[in-house]
Amino acid sequence: MAGQIGWVHQSLMGWIAQQMLAGRKPAEASRDALVLLDEMAELLGEKVLNYAVRVTD
Repeated sequence: MAGQIGWVHQSLMGWIAQQMLAGRKPAEASRDALVLLDEMAELLGEKVLNYAVRVTD
């Protein structure tokens, strides 16, 4: 799990840094970052996606 979570973090932060260095506005970059994060979530395993999910009764 740690490897997948680390990959998402490193990839997303690297992408955001590139966007900021390219002069993009933070609001635009953050919207696109959320789209990228949604796409990355599709690549993650169920164990990672359900990690630390609180079940309420």
